[in-house]
Amino acid sequence: MHPTAAAIIVNYNGQETLHDCLQSVTAQSIRFSEIIVVDNNSPDRSAEGLEEEFPQVRVIRQNSNAGYAAASNVGITNCGSDLVAILNNDIILDNKWLENMLARVSPDWDFWTSLVVFADSPEAVDSAGDGMTVIGAAYKSGHRQSSSLFSKDRESFGACAAAALYRRELLDVTGGFDEDFFLIYEDADLSFRARLLGFRCLFVHQARVYHRVNFSIGTFSETYVYYGQRNSETVFWKNMPGSLLLLYLPERILFNLLSFAYFSWKGKPFAFCRAKIDFFRSLFTILHRRRAIQIERKLSARELRKSLDRNWLKNRLK
Repeated sequence: MHPTAAAIIVNYNGQETLHDCLQSVTAQSIRFSEIIVVDNNSPDRSAEGLEEEFPQVRVIRQNSNAGYAAASNVGITNCGSDLVAILNNDIILDNKWLENMLARVSPDWDFWTSLVVFADSPEAVDSAGDGMTVIGAAYKSGHRQSSSLFSKDRESFGACAAAALYRRELLDVTGGFDEDFFLIYEDADLSFRARLLGFRCLFVHQARVYHRVNFSIGTFSETYVYYGQRNSETVFWKNMPGSLLLLYLPERILFNLLSFAYFSWKGKPFAFCRAKIDFFRSLFTILHRRRAIQIERKLSARELRKSLDRNWLKNRLK
């Protein structure tokens, strides 16, 4: 008997992608016990008529755009399944995605991440799980490599929430996604906090997903730069154990200087600076949360360091 699994899809202006996503979700070889779309008050009215077209789908309509993290938490709160799949609205699941995920559910693992490939170039990998560097900057494992290279399951630092499966216990213990992130890095932050509590993630190579990458926010939009830079800073300062934070702080500062030069070259210096200013404005709150995280963590700094990637420059250049 398989554990029950719910699918949570956050939607914002998914007129061009949501229908295809739901078709793949409802066509799984093993059916989801619940399918919930949380719509963030989409101006394009993409959530209208979904219940009629997909009777098995429940739509929760928000009064405003609360962000990806908060909307995901709404979906999690409103489902009762043993496992919870968090899915982007711009992905298409292989029809055996859930079947392949459930086949790897065991007491050894607490969350599972997919082989995410580019929808327009499926031979190329978008993500084979998430890695984390010593400076708190997450990266996509296997990004732009050939999908043929990923033919085995392996442990991953964390899960890319474009299509990830979580044990309910993990979400309850961690409190789910940090809603202050709004979007971008919310999955990396959850993975980091989960790892500190001793939860482990498995990359499932047969769980294939086709992703229209950055379809909603764009690769170098103001939104992308602002939230990426603000939230990356938060991940480092909130989650990194004290000894490692001090050890790698000089490299974090160098990373910020290089990032400023890079985004200035891309024409986004003001978004970058606004991100850092807003981070420092919220630093007191972040440090308060940090205290609770570090008190509760079960993983030692030495153990964590083994799972962090030292070569942050190489991974950020991919």
